[in-house]
Amino acid sequence: MFHFPIRWCVMLIALLPLSHSTIAVDAPSLVSEGDVRVERAGGSFTVDLLAHAPVSPAQAWAVLTDFEHMADFVPNLRTSVVTERTDTLVRVRQSGTARYGIFWTDFESVREVRLFPPHEIRAHGVGGNVRRMDSVMRLEPETGGTLLRYHAEVQPDFWLPPLLGPSFVRHETAEQFAAIIQEMVRRR
Repeated sequence: MFHFPIRWCVMLIALLPLSHSTIAVDAPSLVSEGDVRVERAGGSFTVDLLAHAPVSPAQAWAVLTDFEHMADFVPNLRTSVVTERTDTLVRVRQSGTARYGIFWTDFESVREVRLFPPHEIRAHGVGGNVRRMDSVMRLEPETGGTLLRYHAEVQPDFWLPPLLGPSFVRHETAEQFAAIIQEMVRRR
C-alpha cells in the first residue's frame, strides 16, 4: 500500500462532527457517494450532503454530538478527545488514518464546535492541517426520521490532485455519514 505524501484526509474529518470499526453491511444503503456533492475551486473544496436518518432528531443529535465515543463508530478515527466543553461549545481533537484505494494518510484535526440544540451544529477548524474549515449540520424533522443537511467549506494547507481529491472527499464523506447514521439506528 502506498502512503499518499500529502496529509489531506484531515479535511474530511474536520468536516464531520467526528476507529477501526467496520460499517455494517446495510449501512452503505443509508448514504451513498451519490448523496454527496463536492465542488473544487482552486485549492478549496465545498461539500454538500442531504441524508435521511430513520431516527428522531433527538436521537440523531445524540450521536452527532457524541464526540467522546466517535472513534468507536466512525471509520478511520483512532482517537476523539474532548478538550473543552460547555453547554454550547465543544473543542475536540481527532486523529486517525484515511484510506482510499491503495492510498492512505494519517490525519489530525482540532475543531471548535458550536451547538445550537436541537437543530444546528457549527464547526470551525482551529488546528490540524487545514488553512480554513467551516461546516454546518442542520437537523430537520421529516416523515419517518430526520433530514441531515450538511455543508462544509475547506481549504487544506497542502496540494490535492485535481482528479483524485474530489473523488476521495466524496467517498470518505459518504462512508463516514453512513457509519454515523448506522450508529443512530443501532442506538434506536
